[in-house]
This record gives sequence, C-alpha cells and structure tokens, in this order.
Amino acid sequence: MPPDHDRLFKTLLRTFFSSFLRLVVPHLAGKLDAARAVFLDKELLAEEPVRGNREADLLARVPVRNGRAILVHIEIEARASPQMADRLLSYAGLIQAAYGARVLSILVNISRGEAGIRSLPPEDNLAAPELSTFRYTVFGLEGCPGVDYLAKPEPVAWALAALMSPGEESRAAYKLHCQSRIVEARMAARKRILLLDFVEAYLELTPPEAEEYKILSTRHRRRTRAMWMTWSERLKEEGKKEGLRLGKQEGRKLGQQEGLKLGKREGLQEAARSLQQVLLSLLDQRFGPLPESIHRQVEAISSLRRLTRLAEQVLTVGSIRELRLR
Repeated sequence: MPPDHDRLFKTLLRTFFSSFLRLVVPHLAGKLDAARAVFLDKELLAEEPVRGNREADLLARVPVRNGRAILVHIEIEARASPQMADRLLSYAGLIQAAYGARVLSILVNISRGEAGIRSLPPEDNLAAPELSTFRYTVFGLEGCPGVDYLAKPEPVAWALAALMSPGEESRAAYKLHCQSRIVEARMAARKRILLLDFVEAYLELTPPEAEEYKILSTRHRRRTRAMWMTWSERLKEEGKKEGLRLGKQEGRKLGQQEGLKLGKREGLQEAARSLQQVLLSLLDQRFGPLPESIHRQVEAISSLRRLTRLAEQVLTVGSIRELRLR
C-alpha cells in the first residue's frame, strides 16, 4: 500500500467525482448534478467516545436535478470488514442529523470481500425494523476483471483497474495496458498525470516483472514516449509553479520584476534537478548500477530539452556511451 494511499484515493475521487458516480451508481448519476458538488470531507463525524472523532473519507453535498440536494458519503477501506455495515449506518445517521439531507453511502474495498459493485442491506439481520431500509453500495476492487474496466468510458475506472485482476496478461503487460489506456485518451494533462500516478503507485512490479516491463516498453516505443512526455510536462509545470512561488517570495525583497526573474530561474533549476533524477533512474534500470562519473555528467546538464531528449533515447540505445553525455 503506498504511504500516501489516503491522499491518492481522495484526490482521485474528488477529481473524477462525476466519473465515479457514473461507474458505481449509474442509475442515480443522471439525476445528480455532480459538477456542482460541494465537498465537506474536512468535517468531523463524532464517533464512539473511546475512538474519538473521525474524519469522513469523502463527503459531498450534491444537487439533485429538479429536487433537493443529497449527501454522498464515500468510505475507502484497505480490507473488507463485516463491521462496516454497522459503521456506515452510524455514519449515515450522524451525517443526516448534522446536515439535514438524505445520504447516499458508498463503500470501496481495496482488498478482500466480494468483487464488483452491488447494493447491500445492513449485515446485522437483527436490525430494528425502522432501520432495516438502510442500504449502501459497495465496490470490491480485488478480483474484478481489470480488462473489463479498462474498456469502460469512465476515466476513474482506468486508474482503479490497477487494483484489479490482470486476467491472462502478465502484471508487466497489464501495467503497460493501463498506462496506454490513459495516455491514448483525450483529457487535460493534469487529469492524465493523476491517473498515471495512481497506476504507478498501486501497480508495483517485482524486479523480474520490471525487467519484462522494460522489454515491453522498448517494443512499444510510441506509447512509452507518450508517457514520458506526460511526465515531462508535469515536471516542467512543477518547475513553473515553483518559479512563481519563489518569484513572489523574493519579489517582496527585490521588487516584482527582479523577483519573478529570480523565481523563474530557480524554478527551471528545480525542474532540471527533477529531470536529472528521472534520467539517472532510467539509466540505472536499463544498464544497472551507475558509476559516480555518470552521476556527475548527468548532474552537469542543465538544459531541460537535452535532459528530456536523453531520457527518450535511453529506451533505444545499446550503451550509455551512445548517449554522449559529455
């Protein structure tokens, strides 16, 4: 599980909220105006005194077309648990009491449990009759046929496929399949990067699988190059943002114009350092442990264009010497 698993999942579902609803509750998604959703997930839900307060994984007020808004509550669990039905029922009551609107509860199980999307009643058969109408939707990721979800039109499904079964494909081929589906779709670069980051974080390969992935990537150079360019765009954008941040900071001391110049220069340097680390990582994966002299040669390159070109060439050259780093 990635160390920032919670942040990754929340960012994915917030960014692709409409897509997620179309995937999980298609019978309701058309009635909801998800584009106007207001997220309330920073609000705390009071739980049992022993456990203290707990933050809802994701909570949004969503307008209903020709009707009152409802509250969509999404919980993300690393492993399926039989206690979740009671917890969701408790959360729904607390949320409804706090906000005075109906609650749509959705549970996402990353592992264990039944695969697929289904609607369930509380698992406690002894629930009071007045509570027995509570239902929630559960989406079990582990065991789902990933290829089926890669064929769906909802972009969020392509990222979640990283947590599903690769079927007859090897994990290396399946990872490239997930990435290719994302790269070949038309969407904003920011969203594409988020989907690729999710796949990278959750579909980790063993060393032998990484070797197979490297071979497959070489065979499919056009796809790999497209993925690299997406990564390059991200690094350049990060450099631009860092430049603006530093420019504003230094602008207070040196004047706005001088500050922005300095910030741009610092941002480009930061982007170059990031690209240098990417290039060194690619070289290490392709040719094994690198001598210190190669590290120095790469770190001496400051041109973003040249670093990007070298990273693209790593997939095709037969030796480091062919890159002519000096």
